[in-house]
Amino acid sequence: MTVITIRLSEKDKMALEKHGKISDVVRDAIQLYVNNKKSREALKRLKEYQKKNPIATNSKEILSMIRADRDVSH
Repeated sequence: MTVITIRLSEKDKMALEKHGKISDVVRDAIQLYVNNKKSREALKRLKEYQKKNPIATNSKEILSMIRADRDVSH
């Protein structure tokens, strides 16, 4: 396990303590940050993929396929 040391102002420390134990709050914040970065990278790759492989269907066709799929599953 890695240990990280940070300096906080008293104001920041009090603000963090309102949300629980500081180490837990910081750990959750780091996890949210990492997940956000992963999501942004995945969306970036998806956009690049979509540019290279454009979809030939329009929104009406997509809605029709969704409705057909829902009818089959119910």
